[in-house]
Amino acid sequence: MEAHYKHPSAGFEEDNPPRLPLCSNPHMHLFEACLASETVEGFDTVAWTNLADEIAFLCMEHFVDRETGALREFFDHDWAPMPGDQGRIVEPGHQFEWAWLLLRWAERRGNADALVKARRLFEIGEQYGIAQPRDVAVMTLLDDFSVADPIARLWPQTEWLKASIRFAALTQGEERERYLRSAVRAATAMQSFLDTPVKGLWRDKQRADGSFVDEPAPASTFYHILCAIYELDDCLQRL
Repeated sequence: MEAHYKHPSAGFEEDNPPRLPLCSNPHMHLFEACLASETVEGFDTVAWTNLADEIAFLCMEHFVDRETGALREFFDHDWAPMPGDQGRIVEPGHQFEWAWLLLRWAERRGNADALVKARRLFEIGEQYGIAQPRDVAVMTLLDDFSVADPIARLWPQTEWLKASIRFAALTQGEERERYLRSAVRAATAMQSFLDTPVKGLWRDKQRADGSFVDEPAPASTFYHILCAIYELDDCLQRL
C-alpha cells in the first residue's frame, strides 16, 4: 500500500496512477484496521500505531470541516473538498462511524480534540441525519445539512448504535442517559431492518415512505451488524 498508493502529504491515493476524487471512506476502514492491528502480538505495532495517528490527524485536519464540524466524503489532490455537489456530500452513517473510531483512538491516546470532534460528528448525525417520523438514519446530506438522499440503509443504523453506546460507556449521569436513549432508538431502527420472513436475513433499503425495497440481502452488511453486536456487548459490560 505504501509503495503504490501513498499520498505525498498524508493518507493514500485512490488508485495507481492517482485519480480523483480522493475519498475519506477507505481511510475510515484502514483506520479501523490500524486500531485493531496495533494491539496484535507479533505485528509491527509501532507501524500500525503511527499509521493510525496519521489517519486520525488527516481526518481532524481535512476530512472534518472546520466551520461546521461535519465530515465530508470527496476531496481534490490537496485534501480540499471537491468542487460542486460532490464535495458537499455528508453521510450520516459516516458521521457516526468516524465518531466511534475517533472515540476509540482518543481513549487510547488521551486526545481531547478528537473527543470534541467525535461529539460534534455524532450531534450532526443525530440532529440532521435521522428522518422523522421513521426515526432512521438516511443515506446522504449536503453540507448545509439538507437531505440529499432520503433512502435509509441498514448499515448506518448499526453505526448509530455503535457510536451512541460507546459514548454512553464513556460518560456519566444525564449525558450517559441521553446517549443510552439514542442507543435504544438506533437499536429499534436496526431491528426494523432485521424483521424479515427469513430469520437471519435483513432488508437493506427503506424508502422515504417507510416501505422496504424487495431485493437480496447484501453480504457486506453482515460486517456492520456483527460489529454492532460486539460493540454493544463490550460497552454494556463497562456501564
